[in-house]
Amino acid sequence: MSKVPVTPAKEGAGDEPETPSIMRLKSRHGRGISVRPVGAEMADVYKSQLNECVVEDNKTFLPRGGIIVSTVAGDIQFGIPPETIKDSMKLGITVPTYFVILGEMFDRQAGLNMAEFEFPAYFNFFCLKKRVTLICMPDLEARVRAIFTETLLGPEAGHCMGEMDHGGECNETAHPNFREEGYYLDGMRRDLNVDTLIQFKTFDAKSEVSIDDKVKIKYDLFTKSYKVIDVTVKNKEVAKVEEKFSRGPKRRDDEDDAADGDEEPIKEPAPVDNDRKPFETPKFGITILGSSHGFDPNGSTTGFVIWVNGRGIMVDPPPGSSQALEKLSIPHRLIEGIILTHCHADHDAGTFQKILKEQAVKIYTTQTIFNSFMRKYSAISGFGPEFLKQLFTFHPVKIGVPVEFYGAKFNFYYSFHTIPCVGFELELDGESMCYSADTNSDPTVVEKMFAEKAIGQQRRDMLINKSPLRGDHSLIFHEAGVPPIHTPMNLLVDLDASIKSKMFVVHVTGSQIPSDSGLKQANIFDTVLIDMDHDLGTEEEGGEGVHALQRLLRTLNVLPNFSPSAIASIRLSMSVKEYPAGTSIAEEGSSITSFTIFTAGRADEYVTESNIINRSYFCGDYAGETSFVQDNAYKFTITAKTNVHTIDIPMTVLKPLLDEHSETEKFLEDIKAYARLQTDGTWSALGQNVVFKEFTNLQRKDFFNFLEPKEEFELGQSIDIQSCGILVLEGEVQVLLDPSSVEDEDDLSTYRGKNNRMDFIDSQVSSGAFLCDINSVLNEKMTYVTCEALSNVVVRRLSRGGLIQFLTRYPGLMVQLLDTRILTLEGIE
Repeated sequence: MSKVPVTPAKEGAGDEPETPSIMRLKSRHGRGISVRPVGAEMADVYKSQLNECVVEDNKTFLPRGGIIVSTVAGDIQFGIPPETIKDSMKLGITVPTYFVILGEMFDRQAGLNMAEFEFPAYFNFFCLKKRVTLICMPDLEARVRAIFTETLLGPEAGHCMGEMDHGGECNETAHPNFREEGYYLDGMRRDLNVDTLIQFKTFDAKSEVSIDDKVKIKYDLFTKSYKVIDVTVKNKEVAKVEEKFSRGPKRRDDEDDAADGDEEPIKEPAPVDNDRKPFETPKFGITILGSSHGFDPNGSTTGFVIWVNGRGIMVDPPPGSSQALEKLSIPHRLIEGIILTHCHADHDAGTFQKILKEQAVKIYTTQTIFNSFMRKYSAISGFGPEFLKQLFTFHPVKIGVPVEFYGAKFNFYYSFHTIPCVGFELELDGESMCYSADTNSDPTVVEKMFAEKAIGQQRRDMLINKSPLRGDHSLIFHEAGVPPIHTPMNLLVDLDASIKSKMFVVHVTGSQIPSDSGLKQANIFDTVLIDMDHDLGTEEEGGEGVHALQRLLRTLNVLPNFSPSAIASIRLSMSVKEYPAGTSIAEEGSSITSFTIFTAGRADEYVTESNIINRSYFCGDYAGETSFVQDNAYKFTITAKTNVHTIDIPMTVLKPLLDEHSETEKFLEDIKAYARLQTDGTWSALGQNVVFKEFTNLQRKDFFNFLEPKEEFELGQSIDIQSCGILVLEGEVQVLLDPSSVEDEDDLSTYRGKNNRMDFIDSQVSSGAFLCDINSVLNEKMTYVTCEALSNVVVRRLSRGGLIQFLTRYPGLMVQLLDTRILTLEGIE
């Protein structure tokens, strides 16, 4: 096994123009517009993830995941994560034409589509003039066809909800004819269909697929792996690939590597984001999560967070945007919604990552786009639309009807694209920004459609009058992708300088923007700010500094809602601290003198004697709250893993404020219950669970509220898990499931159908294990899983009602737990 350096991409792909550290512009009302840079080290986080890949024999492990196997028939890629073609481009190798879909397409733990074939198909067809071959199980072909029909051609006419999508003064002439508009943009689309871009090969009755009579791929059901066989060399097995999606080979120790003759062992990548900084939420601003397109090997696809009065709404979150928020020190709870502009993979691939993170969010889009999204992700995930709708709240938007968000007003409109896509305008206190979304803003094409009666009067007027090229806003974010289905760059270059000064170009690489054009592209992770005339340093009641602290405290969901005057006194007494990586934040047994809020970085909590990590703290988490109800001593040691920033509020200030607050009694009761769990083993047990150890403070608190009192079992006793979940605090438990004992086949099928049966289980588990036949609990069916105490065992039970309430509150956990019986620190069964 060896590490292979990445070959730099050619032709300047992804080169970004330099943006001044602070850019001074003026809004339409004379307010200042500036760019808050994140810093060179943080800006390189995205690119650093792609610095190297690993090659083992004839297998190349791609940085984003997936494996390319070199064969006499050509390269075959197993697994297709989002943006996978960028790995091949970055490595300087040809994007494969053969792709194998591994098992289920949707990774429930990552919240990602691991069979994202859209861009491999587009790249091969439009750039290489080739057709991709998708290799999959027979039952997946229909699902893939449904997905690609939806994204390539858009919804059928009967699925376009013109009346439901429009309101206000809009009439029928405002309704887009999406298919016809797509034909005007690109005439060749009239002859496109799924089979134009994709050839399917499915496994036969022997679980085999042949490629050009040179290579055979055989699926082994027993080992759940694929064998790649070279038919031309006496059926020699040239590679074996596990069905479970791989993000890289298992790390080997020094002795194994030395035995193989490698020069050096494979090491974990060095952290590049150690020096994280607290994030100041603006009153009105935009944080860039990506500004490039799906074919750029060095850039992230376009997406951003819009900030309104300290609350965020994500627009087309790119893959990995949840991790980006953590690196930027933005608490997930500050992001309350997602705007989904359309259902191309470079715009919707990261949506479910956010949907499945902590609490449920709202999705803002039109009914037509939402229905398309449901059909697409139902086919991807295997879950029905009704189940998926439980994971979030859909907020339908109507063209012509404003949408309120924390005092701001959104106005949506359908852009000019190949499938339904919405752009929008946003207005707050006299200032505004607009986002074109994917579109072609060329007015000549619009006028041609209108003249030929392909669109109506209001549709024509909306495309012309709502065009961001008019320059009617304080900030303009406009795309300039590949024409004809995107806006030609020359249209933006020819704009008046006063418009270009307010414009950020997206959906392009920096090298595509002419250096002397006056146009600019925002750097990834920078925040563009409009100064809303608030004195950030004011200490007076109602000042922006007070409001910012008030917003932060409310996101914690632990303290009562203090008055502005109380917040002002807290702000005067609090201290801002920074801890270098490796230093102690709190020692076990030391006095708790402050309520600590983590605002950046990562800290680990552990018992000093065992050195076992109970949990990790990230931005938005807190510590020290148990001092409100018990002795003033830490039960654990907390150490900075990276550079950590905190806000410390003295207990001498907080406690008197709590004594005066009407909600204090209920608040203290919750904290008492919470504090007791830190000493009875429950707190530490969560740290020994692969899923639960990632709980935030809020999730831990809610989880504890649903737990029932401790139960004890002696050696040999049976532990019933019918209609409940069991958290093991102490002892060893034997868990068994014998499929031969099951009378009804349906009771062994997974939540996504009979094609995937639950396997035989014979496991011994200990502290931290969560035992629950989640499918039987949700469906009120009998479980065939048996549990027996192998020693004295202590557990806490979560009843069916409590479990369902908890999972409904945190839908991402429900998706992770489906089809499981056992969760331990090592993994999921």
